[in-house]
Amino acid sequence: MRAAAAIIALAALAPLPGCDWSQRMEHKLAPDTLSLADRCAGVMTAAMPYAQFEIGDRSSQAQSVRTIVARASATRTDLAKDSPGERDFAVECTYTDNVLTAFHWTKGGPAPDEAPNPAGSR
Repeated sequence: MRAAAAIIALAALAPLPGCDWSQRMEHKLAPDTLSLADRCAGVMTAAMPYAQFEIGDRSSQAQSVRTIVARASATRTDLAKDSPGERDFAVECTYTDNVLTAFHWTKGGPAPDEAPNPAGSR
């Protein structure tokens, strides 16, 4: 009877180390699996490669079964606090079937003289 009780107690406690292990391994088993909001923040930083950002809030909201709108905000950290440039930025990304279909700045964005020119443009 005691052996059966011990086996049941061990079986009940067995999953607990697995929980701790899975929390420590978060984003290490599949580091390329990011949320759509994280991907949106990545697009924002790619849109201004010359700037350094501290990513802030990220969120996403389903518009339909196939469409999700993700939002990300950031603070530009490579500008002095009293410099005339914009420091706060925000973007919105629309994903349809997990593919980026729209991107726009909702706050800030590259100044016209900072925006990179496409190849061949003058």
